[in-house]
Formats: sequence, structure tokens, C-alpha cells
Amino acid sequence: MSESDLRYTFACPACSSSFSISLERIPPVQARFSCPKCGKPMDFPSREEARVFIQLQASGGAPAAARPPAAAPPPPAPPKAVAASPSRPPDPAAPPAPPSRPAPATSSLDSTATETSRPEKTYRVDATGFERDVFDRRAMRTLIRTLAVNETSLVSVGDAVAVRASEIPELKSLFELRKTARATPPPVCRSHLEVVAHYVCGDTGRPLCEGCAPEKKFGGTSLRVCDHCGGTAKDLHDAPAEID
Repeated sequence: MSESDLRYTFACPACSSSFSISLERIPPVQARFSCPKCGKPMDFPSREEARVFIQLQASGGAPAAARPPAAAPPPPAPPKAVAASPSRPPDPAAPPAPPSRPAPATSSLDSTATETSRPEKTYRVDATGFERDVFDRRAMRTLIRTLAVNETSLVSVGDAVAVRASEIPELKSLFELRKTARATPPPVCRSHLEVVAHYVCGDTGRPLCEGCAPEKKFGGTSLRVCDHCGGTAKDLHDAPAEID
């Protein structure tokens, strides 16, 4: 058997894949190359050591997929010194990763969402009929439009001390807008500002919707009762003109 017919069988220590290579392709000195399967480094014996090992394989003195102990790796040989066996070509290279997408720019809608997620200011009106009521700026606009709150009303922002409503900067523009209005909207329920009030508490002057002035029977008489203070509720058109 000629030397060109001798093949050295070896196994990758990392992935255990088995390969064979012609003896004449093995460098005359020990070298280190990458596994065609997993790419991990493998130590190759010299050509003479491989020849001895092939003879041992032929005589049954060594297992087919074993390889002799690796010596200290010498400097790597030229990359073309060893080629993979024609019968088992190396795996194709992995396709390049797609380019990463640039981070989307923050839109004005995102900015608006961030701003609206901030806690909004709250307002309290220091007047009879507003007990325990807490309003946001939109609710204050409704109260100002319906004349339930005027520039001299005492209003507190959050837990601050109550001051005249005209001294609160963000309410000033609402009063200026009210001055240009051509009509005054009807009174609204102070618990449900989107609902027109049809009743008013006789004790506090608080405008009430039908849900806040339920009808209750006392003996043989039915009366509307303020759901907030328990006072008697009247039809709004019967209320005195000075009641807000």
C-alpha cells in the first residue's frame, strides 16, 4: 500500500465528530487546526507519528477513532497545510446576521403620553357645598364656565393653603376665557360634572343630578334627599337666584 493510500482517522475532542485525512496531507511537524464541524481547535500529530498510529490501527493495536496524546502546540502551520477530506466537506459558513434596526425615534405622541402620565394637580374649593370634593383642571374649567367658581372663590392646590382663584396661574386663563363666552351653560352636578343638575340641596345649595338626589318616602310623603348631607333637595328652578 502506497503512502498516498494511507489515511489517518481522528476524532474531535469537543464534538466527537470522526474524520479521516490522507497521510500525505498531514504536516511533517505537529500542528493545531480547527474542527471542520464545530470549529474548536484540535492538535494533530506529525506525519511520522500519524504513520505509526495508522500501522497500530491496521494491526488492531489502537482504536479506530482514537488519537495519540497531544504534545505542546507548536506555532500554527499555514492554513492550506491540511484540507478536509473530500468525502466530508466542511459545513457551510453561517449566513451573516441581519443588520440591527435603529431605535425608533420618540414621536410627539410618545412625548404626550409621557407628559399625561405625570400626576395632575388637584384642586379643592373652600366653600359650602364643596365639602370633600376634589377636582382636576378640566373639572375646574367646567365649574368656572357654569359660574360655580369665580375669581374671588377660595381654592387650594393640593394640600396648599387656599387662596383666591384668580391668584392661581393655571386658572387665570380659564377666567379670561369665561369672559369671552356668549352664553352660560346650565349648572352641573358637582359629583358628575358631565351631567346637568336638576335639583339643588336646600341646606348647602349644592347642584345635584337625579342620582345624587334620590327620592325617599317618609310616611306617606316622598321627598328628594341630598345624597351628600342628607338635606332636602328641591327642584333647581325653585332654588333662590343667589344659589350657585
